[in-house]
Amino acid sequence: MILSLIGSGLIGASAAWAMKKACVFDNVRVYDLSQQSAVKACEMGIADAACGSIRQALEGADAVMVAVPVLAMQGVFAEIGRHAPDAAYITDVGSTRTAVIEAALRTMGKKFFNYAPVHPIAGGEMPGVEYARADLFEHARAISTPEPGMGQEAVAFWERAWTAAGAVVVRMTAAEHDEIFASVSHLPHVLSYAMVDSILQAGHAERKLSFAGAGFRDFTRIAASSPRMWTDICIANRDAILVSMDAFEKDLAVLRRSIENRDESALMEIFGRASRSRRALFSSRQPSVADSSKS
Repeated sequence: MILSLIGSGLIGASAAWAMKKACVFDNVRVYDLSQQSAVKACEMGIADAACGSIRQALEGADAVMVAVPVLAMQGVFAEIGRHAPDAAYITDVGSTRTAVIEAALRTMGKKFFNYAPVHPIAGGEMPGVEYARADLFEHARAISTPEPGMGQEAVAFWERAWTAAGAVVVRMTAAEHDEIFASVSHLPHVLSYAMVDSILQAGHAERKLSFAGAGFRDFTRIAASSPRMWTDICIANRDAILVSMDAFEKDLAVLRRSIENRDESALMEIFGRASRSRRALFSSRQPSVADSSKS
C-alpha cells in the first residue's frame, strides 16, 4: 500500500516509519513545505519519495496521513477533496478534534466518508523529522474519534494501523477528547510556556535561569515544543482551554490566599492530595513515550 504523508514533523514521520516497519505500508511518499525536511525523511528511510506538491503526493495513494499544524489542516483537506483517490483512507494526527473534524467535513466533500482521525498521545520535546523514532508509539495511547459520516471501514483501517504501530487504541467522542486534553495537555503546555516567559520578562532573567535545577527543567521541558503547533492548538481548542484556565485560576487563587495567610493546614491538604494522586498515577504503570510533550 502507498501512504501519502503530508507533513514530515516528529509525529507524522514517526507514525509513517512505525507503520512502514509494521508492513502496513510498503511505500511512503512525503510532502512538506520544507523540502529539506521531506528529503531528510527519505534519507532516514522513512519515506521513499519527496514530492513537490500535495497533489503529486496524493497521486495513486491508498492512504493519506495529514500531520501539519491544526490550523493548516483545512487547506490540506481541501487539496485532498480535489485530488485524493476516491478510495483512499484519510486521517490526521492533530491534537484537537472538534475544529479539525469540522474543517474536514467542510472541505473534503464525499471523501469525508473515508476519513477517520486518530490522535497519538506521544511525542518529544524537540520537533522535527530528525527526532523521529519508529518506536515512538510503543504502549502509547492513540485516541480514535469516529463521528457520524465517517465510514466504518476507514475507522477500522486506521485503528488497525495504529495498533500495528504499537499503540493502544482508545475511542471517545471529539468533544470528550477536547475537554480531556485541554486539562491534561493543552493547559500544562500553556503554563510551561508562561513560566519560562515570565522569568524572561522579569529582571535578571539570565542569572535566575543559570540556577535552574531539575524541578524547573522537568516543569518547563515541554516549553521547548513547537510554538507554531501549540499556537494553533490553543486557537483551535480555545473554548475548552479557557474553561480549564478558569478552573486553574480559581485553584491558584486559593493557594495564594493560603500562602498569604500562612495557612499551613490548607497548604498541607492541597499539596498532600496532589502528591498522593501524582504518585499513584505513575506507580501503576511504567513511564513511556506516551508521557512526552506531544499530547
